[in-house]
Amino acid sequence: MEISYWKSRWRKGNIGWHMDHVFPPLTAFWSALALAEGTTVLVPLCGKSPDLQWLADLGHKVVGVEASGKAIKEFIAHSPESFTRTERYGYPIFESPSITLWQGNFLSLPTQATGPLDAIYDKASLVALPPDTRPQYAHKLLQLCGSHTQLFLQTFEYEQEEMNGPPFSVPLSEVQTLFGNHFTIRLLQEESRLAEVQKFQQRGLSSHFVEKIYHLYTS
Repeated sequence: MEISYWKSRWRKGNIGWHMDHVFPPLTAFWSALALAEGTTVLVPLCGKSPDLQWLADLGHKVVGVEASGKAIKEFIAHSPESFTRTERYGYPIFESPSITLWQGNFLSLPTQATGPLDAIYDKASLVALPPDTRPQYAHKLLQLCGSHTQLFLQTFEYEQEEMNGPPFSVPLSEVQTLFGNHFTIRLLQEESRLAEVQKFQQRGLSSHFVEKIYHLYTS
């Protein structure tokens, strides 16, 4: 799926993945990372998620990357912080004291752009990508990681043949293939969401739909 697909969905307001409230597993399990104030958290494919502000309010330096200018504009409009616009590496950048938003293709982001990262928060990012793009995405994440970087990762598991993505099914075996050589993978939560996704059932989903939350860290 090309960036034009996602930009089109933002223009049309077809953003069913967006949550107007902070992602509950984030508030429940973020403390597992034991990050201090002032540490830097990357949020790829961030949209206009309120999770950005929640992380900033904890005292983190938050770096978001989003292709849609509309999403960034709407986030800024609702943020209590003031942003200024600059540009680096050909990317428009919007900065406040605690949040930096890069507008453009995450997969092309220069590895030196973000600076040292303490954590990466992936909610609805890996699962938004088709199978042939996920290795490239994971490679970019690993390029941006330092020796101590941790990942907070959301995935879904279901019978892929029942429904076309996105979101796509990303089983544990694939998480291990993409990240297992670099991280210890710890399952924080596993919950059935089938009763909550009637729209997916209308697309053919029938057997199961499980959300998993992982903490990836270096041993």
